[in-house]
Amino acid sequence: MVGTGFAFQLSEESTPVFVTTLHMLGTVNGLEKDILPNELQSSVESTFLSDVFGATDGVKQIGSPYEPCDEEDEQKIVEMDVVAFDLVGRFKPELLELSEQTVQVGQRLWMVTAVFAGASPSQKCHALKVTDVEEGKIRYRFESDRLSLKATDGAPLLFDSGLVAGMHQGGSADEKDGVSGHGITSDVLRQAIESMCLDR
Repeated sequence: MVGTGFAFQLSEESTPVFVTTLHMLGTVNGLEKDILPNELQSSVESTFLSDVFGATDGVKQIGSPYEPCDEEDEQKIVEMDVVAFDLVGRFKPELLELSEQTVQVGQRLWMVTAVFAGASPSQKCHALKVTDVEEGKIRYRFESDRLSLKATDGAPLLFDSGLVAGMHQGGSADEKDGVSGHGITSDVLRQAIESMCLDR
């Protein structure tokens, strides 16, 4: 399975986590069924990452995924579409910082990741304009109509300040409407992590 993710911690005292989209662990990537949050520990044997920015060489193993503390939170986590992994091991990515700023319609954000096509291999920041924000869900249109969104699910969305505005969760390309995407705000991401047992 190929996708994107990023690392952060809720506070200086909290456990750093690596996050990506939960749906990557499911039928969209060829599995027989979607893995539910309360099945993560028994379903995921190992996870390996590499750094698209080249800060670390090779592929490194990280720890296991976290499950919700309360089984009743499972559906909420599915709707948020977030999975978080323990960052134990030798993979030490730069930790991003979640913003408390509110995402606004018309605002420019940046999806930060490498893309398969539609941009130079050295370009890591891809501009987008927010078209809708509702209950922690954001929709946007990319400035480039040629951008490939293959394997970008889970990429961070950043404000101009470099703080995390949210997480990209998917998108599509259309000849008429260009390349559009959707994701969640940093508030929703924070809520998802707060519902997981990081101290297990």
